[in-house]
Amino acid sequence: MARIRYCASCGARLPRSASARRRYCDDACRAQAYRDGRRADRSFALGLMLAEAEWNGGTRMISILTCPECGRITFAGGGRRQDAVCCSGLCRSRAWRRRVARRTRQRA
Repeated sequence: MARIRYCASCGARLPRSASARRRYCDDACRAQAYRDGRRADRSFALGLMLAEAEWNGGTRMISILTCPECGRITFAGGGRRQDAVCCSGLCRSRAWRRRVARRTRQRA
């Protein structure tokens, strides 16, 4: 008798014909589980980085920054560039588009 197995992401039932290695019901659940894992890894790494900076007294290792586009507070350093200005690639692209639009308006 086959054991009933469930999706590791959403909890839906896997088909009986699914291979023994299958963990997710579809590609969307697999992608969501990947994103959740990445988010957890980033949070854990940030916690370690902050704890190490506090332990060593090195405030120059991490800089707190406020994104000029969305206003979100993030940290530069560790897994991110030390000279980061924006919180994400999306905000960096928005800032660049705004600067280009401003330059074209000034020339016209």
